[in-house]
Amino acid sequence: MSLSALLGCSAFGITACSAGGTADSGSESGRGAAGAAAVFPVIERRPDSTERLSFTADAFDRAPAVVLDAAPLAVAGGSNGSGDFDLTNVGEVRLLSDNRLVAFSPIGARLMVFGADGREQRIIGSVGKGPGELMRPGGVVVLPGDTLFLNDIANNRLNWVMPDGRFVRTPAMRWTEQRRNAEKLAGVLTDGRVVVHSGGLMSWDESDTVFRSMATVIVQPLEGAGRTIASIPDLAQVSVPMRIRGRTTRESDVLQFTPHASIVLWDSLVTTSSGDSYTITLRSPSGTVLRQLVIPLQRRPVRVEDRARALALRFKYIESSVGEGGGGDTYTKDEQRQNARLAPSADSMPIIVAMYTGPDGTLWVVDQAATSGKSGTMVTSYRRDGAMTGRLRLVDDATPVAFGNDRVVLRVRDENDVVALRVHRLCKTSCR
Repeated sequence: MSLSALLGCSAFGITACSAGGTADSGSESGRGAAGAAAVFPVIERRPDSTERLSFTADAFDRAPAVVLDAAPLAVAGGSNGSGDFDLTNVGEVRLLSDNRLVAFSPIGARLMVFGADGREQRIIGSVGKGPGELMRPGGVVVLPGDTLFLNDIANNRLNWVMPDGRFVRTPAMRWTEQRRNAEKLAGVLTDGRVVVHSGGLMSWDESDTVFRSMATVIVQPLEGAGRTIASIPDLAQVSVPMRIRGRTTRESDVLQFTPHASIVLWDSLVTTSSGDSYTITLRSPSGTVLRQLVIPLQRRPVRVEDRARALALRFKYIESSVGEGGGGDTYTKDEQRQNARLAPSADSMPIIVAMYTGPDGTLWVVDQAATSGKSGTMVTSYRRDGAMTGRLRLVDDATPVAFGNDRVVLRVRDENDVVALRVHRLCKTSCR
């Protein structure tokens, strides 16, 4: 029996089930937004009760086109913003139900709230241990009613915060047997359990051959012991020679263009990718693998211009860093530049680079797969039943950081390298 049959069609938001796992693209169940035909996978039901959702390599070409309205709905930050609302170090962006923006900066441990029109509203939090202060939040999640949830391991407390700046609950964390580095927030389940992970952290193991660190995924109740439900291959690393204050040593370094783990909560399913293939795995909160969504794609080779652009960005970061040694004064700036030139690199680009979920239950997958001669950053949308409902191509250096039901938030830099958040309406085929 299929997973959809076991849980019921409504569990995946399916309006009409197809016994064979596919639907006629001319039927109502095969139509996406604005009448565009969704692309359905072939579903293979395995003996272990998991389902494999397979698309052919031309699925992207057949997916309904999604385009951006040229005129942004709002612009937050940028050259016209104040210094207090500097978005340079923003790691996450969240959309509230009224389309206000909340930008989370781990450096400075604060939230910046912008109106739906992009206007600056307030700063929430600052570095410290007192009331209304944060030390090392693992991220921010929007709960029903636009309540913001942040975990803060350094302060050993959980925080429920309103967008008007009120900290309405700040109980002490009572998490036991938790791996201390698994602090990044993926989401909060409807029963209150928190999904955290250690993605994006280097392993300090040293090896002369390339290896990948592992991102641990934990489902954690508000009190008591958490449960590790998965370990996902993450950053590719290798031990390389580095110059440090006039001497040569060996240190583990992350490969440029490394594949990395992406971990989100898609409704009640923990959804992961290791980035080196177009494979998305959906697990129950207990860790049971329920579904895998697969598209047979090859990683695009890294080009000379890719390396040149990455090196230029690294040099720009070195020049903007504080102090001769970049803040910690471990390396001189000349040594940092030399190390950057010699930094190890992957031979091919990762395929999946990020995943996001929208309020309507859409999964948005950002990839760098080259298909039909097209390259650049692409974004694909999926319904809860696994149907591919849209394909968006970004032609400039804009990076998607959040999705609403009808809009996307893009992180952009101007000619002076000042960061802004630009909100655009999403349209099917055209924005008329």
